[in-house]
Amino acid sequence: MSPSVLIALDVGGTSVKSGVVRVPEMAVSDQARTALDSAGSAEAILGTLAACVLARAERLPGRAGGLAVAFPGPFEYETGICRTAGVCKFDRLYGVDVGRELASRTGIPRIVFLNDAEAAIAGEISYGAGRGFGRVIGVTLGTGMGSGFFVDGVRQSVGEGVPGNGGWLFDGIFQGEAADDCFSIRGMQKRLAAAGLDGRTPEQAAAAALAGDALARAVFEDFGRDLGTFLAGYAEAFQADAVLVGGGISGAFALFGPPLAARLPCPVARGTLGSDAPLLGAAAAFLKTHRR
Repeated sequence: MSPSVLIALDVGGTSVKSGVVRVPEMAVSDQARTALDSAGSAEAILGTLAACVLARAERLPGRAGGLAVAFPGPFEYETGICRTAGVCKFDRLYGVDVGRELASRTGIPRIVFLNDAEAAIAGEISYGAGRGFGRVIGVTLGTGMGSGFFVDGVRQSVGEGVPGNGGWLFDGIFQGEAADDCFSIRGMQKRLAAAGLDGRTPEQAAAAALAGDALARAVFEDFGRDLGTFLAGYAEAFQADAVLVGGGISGAFALFGPPLAARLPCPVARGTLGSDAPLLGAAAAFLKTHRR
């Protein structure tokens, strides 16, 4: 039988978002954001994750039916073992069986892991802005560039139009640089610095652009044009019905969305679920696993 209540985590480099997902409504409640030092010790990281789970669990009237975790890669999602190394976050979790540790610390034995970008895109496709589209390329623009190719809500790692590395776009090349370095927060910061706007965060620059700063607006418009140029070939090869955009930078979609759309052969949509998206995507993966 499917559980009626799940606890879900979205683990990031500086924070972890947690919440309760009620089934079958797939509604998120009791959501919280907790600071997380991904460069800290394994004990500190695991302690923070477990504390987030227990804080949600103690507010439930009964037991949670399981734990769904969106976690950045490299990670062995089927076994729960962390393989992140050399990327300045979660290095000290390398080789740790995170699933076993969380089960021991929380008392929840059924745990499912999913890539964080995949979880966010899957959540939007099933419950948000991606509903109604059959073939979707999703990208998350934040600390890095996450991506996923989906057909009828199922991620595709191989197939016609899917890049040969399993459908990831972060290592694609745009103007001599990795896409992860171009279409991310650090990429946006480089663009702002080159325009003489260094010292501003992307959020501050977006606010200035919306208030009438022509120089800041031009940076976001160039970002959108370049992102569209990069994605257009993939969208055409995959015969995508839509491109779905999420992540922190998507908050400036009003600025970069129109030039992005002008270069794509299909519609583009911004995610609407915000921080609920990865929690719902991870929870949906849990339900699929435990309905088998």
